[in-house]
Amino acid sequence: PAMAVQEELMGIPSFDTPDFSELFSEEKAVLANLKKVFLMVAGAAVQKYGPDLENHQQLMMAASNILIEIYMAESTLLRTEKNAKRFGENTQKEQIAMAKLYLYNATEIIIKNAKEGIISFAQGDEQRMMLMGLKRFTKYSNMPNVVELRNIISEKVKSENKYCF
Repeated sequence: PAMAVQEELMGIPSFDTPDFSELFSEEKAVLANLKKVFLMVAGAAVQKYGPDLENHQQLMMAASNILIEIYMAESTLLRTEKNAKRFGENTQKEQIAMAKLYLYNATEIIIKNAKEGIISFAQGDEQRMMLMGLKRFTKYSNMPNVVELRNIISEKVKSENKYCF
């Protein structure tokens, strides 16, 4: 899979506009790309250091932080999607907002960790190419309005007058 990501980086990006009409369809596309970020960073690090990778603890920590955020974001989206199908999207709008906000925040954490990792082991053209790949794999087609998402969540907490999740 890491080699496939490397080949995708060398290829021409698709300019097709995907259909994001289903619940979490764009978020799932973002998640798929975040997995590519992990494969790009971890794969390149393994290629460069091989068995000596265990001596590069900060790089290992950056890769593990990326993986943790991907796992948590995917779990959040899948659980919220399941509940939205079971109970209806209208009853889950705050949870949907929280899932979207979490993915946005996770993406920012992943960008930070991936940049640190890439800069720690890549130089020159390889570094530029990987940083461009990072930008490509972490972009949203439609950026979420995080202020609006936070307002949806806070309105629910205010109306219940307690933490209700």
